[in-house]
Amino acid sequence: MRVEPIPVAVLTPPEQMLGEAMQQVGNKGGPAALLPALDRILAKYPDYSDGYVMRLGSLCDGSDRTAILSNVNMALKYVSNSRTGKDSPGSLLSMRAKVEHTNGDDSAAMEDLDKAIHANLADAATFVNSGAVAPEKNASACTWTLPEMDALVQRFPNDYRAYLFRGLYYGFFVQWNEDSLKPAIDNLRKAGEMNTSSALPHFFSAHILNRAFSIKRLGMSDAQRQDLNRMMLNELTTALTLDPSLLPALSDRAEAYFELKRFQQAIPDYDKILTLNPTDAGAYNDRALAKMQLGSTYDAISDFDKAIENKKRELQQSSSYENRADAYMKTQQWDLAIRDLTTAISLQTGGVVLLSNIKQFRALYPEYKTASDESVARKLNQTFYPNMKYEDFSKGFLHNNEPWASTVIPDLYLKRSDAYLKAGNWHSAGLEFRRAVDGFPSYADAIDRWREISSQRDSHLSIDMKTFDDGRSDSAKLWIKQSHSSNDIASPYSVEQYELNCGARQIRTVSFANYDASGNVIGSREGGKWGSVVPDTLGETLLNGMCRSN
Repeated sequence: MRVEPIPVAVLTPPEQMLGEAMQQVGNKGGPAALLPALDRILAKYPDYSDGYVMRLGSLCDGSDRTAILSNVNMALKYVSNSRTGKDSPGSLLSMRAKVEHTNGDDSAAMEDLDKAIHANLADAATFVNSGAVAPEKNASACTWTLPEMDALVQRFPNDYRAYLFRGLYYGFFVQWNEDSLKPAIDNLRKAGEMNTSSALPHFFSAHILNRAFSIKRLGMSDAQRQDLNRMMLNELTTALTLDPSLLPALSDRAEAYFELKRFQQAIPDYDKILTLNPTDAGAYNDRALAKMQLGSTYDAISDFDKAIENKKRELQQSSSYENRADAYMKTQQWDLAIRDLTTAISLQTGGVVLLSNIKQFRALYPEYKTASDESVARKLNQTFYPNMKYEDFSKGFLHNNEPWASTVIPDLYLKRSDAYLKAGNWHSAGLEFRRAVDGFPSYADAIDRWREISSQRDSHLSIDMKTFDDGRSDSAKLWIKQSHSSNDIASPYSVEQYELNCGARQIRTVSFANYDASGNVIGSREGGKWGSVVPDTLGETLLNGMCRSN
């Protein structure tokens, strides 16, 4: 298993102390059980922002608003030290706003809510800080409720932001609560009418529509999805007319254009995003996908390069490597495609190996059969989870875990198998195919055993990888399928089994059958004589592929 280095997060001293405390507490007592440990950690490391956030998990269940406000302020003061919160302090600002509202200082609450939504415009509705699925009448000291949103509207009837906040509040719940969609849109429209120069009501309307139908759109017809995208496009275009540099609106509009297959219109939005933020890895990746749809594959590869360059390597984050591999396949750069697929596989398998087991690993990598279970477990532990104790890693991997079910990882092995086939390395292609089948048996029946090695306008040649056998150089066997039709059109085809003697450069037909377009046999025969492989024929193609490793 070839694995490129994975960046490892080095735990800081307070993180180490917190990790030890969490292990000692386990699942007992909830957030309150960690309070004594957090008090000790913060006394020793007062600039540990995430510690204050953890302590708020317990304080917010109580009524000590002074303690809550103090912890929020300290977390915000040192938020630049936070591993997770430095890019989006909106949740903390919203908590402070809630306490200010409860304390009667609604003017301060409005200002902090404004800062909270601007901290992350792309996900502004999360300021609600709720775990509920519908608007709440009562909640914890740090969570906003619908009556409190109503109170802000009553307190500031002429401030468009009060309606904006209430629209976003309803909008938070639209994924789970259909009744929240209409009041969300109505409040945002009211905000837009009150402040016709603000782009935010229009942007948020589009964003809430997307949020409301994020799951439902999977069951929509193409026409319904297109209507939804057009509604969103109208709002986003209005927002961008008012504020041409509104990054999240540009991003959402580019995505809507992409969904509508209007790739030529999506690209200028990606261009503008990258002008405003030249390190946006997601924009580079998505612009590359649009370029591939338009046939500009080499330009797409350059954008995938930039996407990978600007995104740190993380387990289970492999989309740009996979996409660039697809582009390399289109340009017949097989070795580069194999390299990227190898990286993608390492990132994906490394992300789930903690949940899989030794039996599944051995099915994926039979070449490690001479290594002991402990050696394999220690290697994986050191490679992917160096901060985890071996005892904790091996407990699940060697003893407790069930096989991990996945469709993503076997598909990556199949892609790498196809790349090896096109590169002429059929032995390696066979190994990759068996990894997909043997490592994920629940997915095996869904795998197409016939893998294409060449195609022209009306001709396709495929190999049956399930019965592919190159174990003996003097008797290598394979089945091939030949069809003569355009893609996805049923047509007559033939299936043939060949046997090759690599050293003697000889070939013979073992079995042959012709089928009509409905899959009915219309002719067959068995047996065939050995003969020399003729240059520039199908026989030489089969010989080169089958005998490369022999």
